[in-house]
Amino acid sequence: MSETKQKKRRGRAGRSIKKWIKRLILLAVVLAAILFGLKAYIKNQAANSDTESSYSQTQVMRGAMSETVYGTGTTSARNQPNVLAEADGTLTDLRVSVGDEVKAGDILAVLTNDEIDDTITDLEFALWDLDAQITETRAGSKVSSIEAPVAGRVVAIYAKAGDDALAVFRREGALAVISTDERMKVELTSAEGALGLALDEKVTVIGEHIYAEGTVVELTRQGTQATITVMEDDLPMNKDYDGDGKADMIMGRTVEVRNADNQIIGEGTLEPNKPMAVSAFGGTITYVDAILGSKVGRTERMFRLTDSPLTLTIEELRLQREASAKELEEAKEQRENLIIVAPCDGTVATLDVEEGDEITSGTLIGSILQGEDMNLTIAVDELDVVQVEIGQPVSITIDALSSLELTGEVYKIAPVGNNSGGVTTYDVELTFDAAGTGVRSGMNATGEIEVASADDVLYVPVEALMTIKNQTYVMVADGGTTVLADAAQSAASGSQRGSRGQGMQGGMPSGGQMPDMGGMPNAGGMPEGMTPGGEPAQTEEETGLAARAKSLVSGVVGKVRAWLYEGVETTSAAQVTGSLVKVEVGMQNDDYAQITSGLSEGDVVLYTASDDDNSSSMFGGMMMGGMGGGSMGGGMGGMR
Repeated sequence: MSETKQKKRRGRAGRSIKKWIKRLILLAVVLAAILFGLKAYIKNQAANSDTESSYSQTQVMRGAMSETVYGTGTTSARNQPNVLAEADGTLTDLRVSVGDEVKAGDILAVLTNDEIDDTITDLEFALWDLDAQITETRAGSKVSSIEAPVAGRVVAIYAKAGDDALAVFRREGALAVISTDERMKVELTSAEGALGLALDEKVTVIGEHIYAEGTVVELTRQGTQATITVMEDDLPMNKDYDGDGKADMIMGRTVEVRNADNQIIGEGTLEPNKPMAVSAFGGTITYVDAILGSKVGRTERMFRLTDSPLTLTIEELRLQREASAKELEEAKEQRENLIIVAPCDGTVATLDVEEGDEITSGTLIGSILQGEDMNLTIAVDELDVVQVEIGQPVSITIDALSSLELTGEVYKIAPVGNNSGGVTTYDVELTFDAAGTGVRSGMNATGEIEVASADDVLYVPVEALMTIKNQTYVMVADGGTTVLADAAQSAASGSQRGSRGQGMQGGMPSGGQMPDMGGMPNAGGMPEGMTPGGEPAQTEEETGLAARAKSLVSGVVGKVRAWLYEGVETTSAAQVTGSLVKVEVGMQNDDYAQITSGLSEGDVVLYTASDDDNSSSMFGGMMMGGMGGGSMGGGMGGMR
């Protein structure tokens, strides 16, 4: 090979070596930066470990516990009746202001209406005038009689001796009834048998103690209705049928009508053919001259009265005075309504008018805050509202009065929810007594509803709960101790813990026994000559070389680790060892969780209390614990 080619080859080799040297230098710089950054991070974590995370232990407790549902809203008055105007007028005197204390009946405002005053004056003069006219009008005689207005046959008598004539007239519509043509009639309505009837056809009218001939005098609706006049005018109307010693009326009795073939046409009631009522204004009947079934002539006396009624003129004046007196009473009531009074004791909450306003009946004047019962309406999620019931106890806290805690109950639950952004909530109305507390309508408040409670249950802090593969565990102390590598490891390690199904910041003490996580085969069960990964087993020589290499790497790592943790205090990292125990959880609140199975009263539970809201995963926490020192098995709490 020529010298020139050798020089070129040596040149290329030199450049390649320089390139690798540069790469190694760059890698060393990067690695140094990483190590120095990690060292600074470890020191910072160690410095903050005492405040950010500290392991705690507590015993499983027994006692009373409750579960609650929260919501916020603004307070409002439970009873705040409106005050409405009951008359028209001008508001001339407003006597209260918002915030004034009032009693029921206190005057709130006064309206003025000159027209009402003028109407009252006119009606009063009208009454005085009517009273004068009545006084000057001559009254009727002390004894008088009631005469027949027309000639005819008496078919009904309603009044008897001792009756008040006006009362009988108002009850029956007449003192007596006269049939002017002396005959009776029967009206058949919707009588199917009447379809074959004809005008002037002869029929028979039959009833209790009644048997008479009649004639069809009217047909309507194509024979579906018929009027039959009883041609006989001597029907037995003056006989005592019921044995009470008095003649009985046949008017109004039910009868049936038959045709010439003795077929029933229909039924009806006997009524006067052409009736005339006998009336009276008043007086007491002393004697009845009329006889049931007898004929009377026009002006023939039918009844005698004492305390005879007023003359028609006086009766008309009396009726006018009665109407005027009623109008005066209504006008005075309107005038009273011009004065607006408080409907109840309370505080003036609102005023919607001011002096000078023209007010009409029904106008809102304002409202009165009655008592100090308050309401608070909160929005409850659809997942929680199913646990809420009317009457459940509630706790109320007021933002503006942070030291005040009130109690109340659930008053009302909205039947229809409100959907916003895919989330459905229901308005739940709470009621509470705010007497003497200073709570006012419109204040921001929080309501806490107690949806479940128990007096004798086991419970632990919610921080002690850990969720692993959808199962809930707690770490229970087993009596031993182990020392974590350093405080930084304690700050970095973490586990999941849950409250109401949410992950929360926490830590898992080192040395605890983890549950079988699955997916990690046991090397002891592999075929001979094979590794757990399925590769051929190493020879003895290869194993020796690997052991020396591992020892060398372990020494380097140990020195690097010692440098990283140089100056970091590790003496405070002693922890009690424990084992994970699967538990079942009942009710939960912000502080505690009920344990229904898996633990006993007095068991010591380990957990990490932390102010940091950022939780790390169970897997991440265990890996950080493993980096602290020792084998992975030890760092992961004996995971198999």
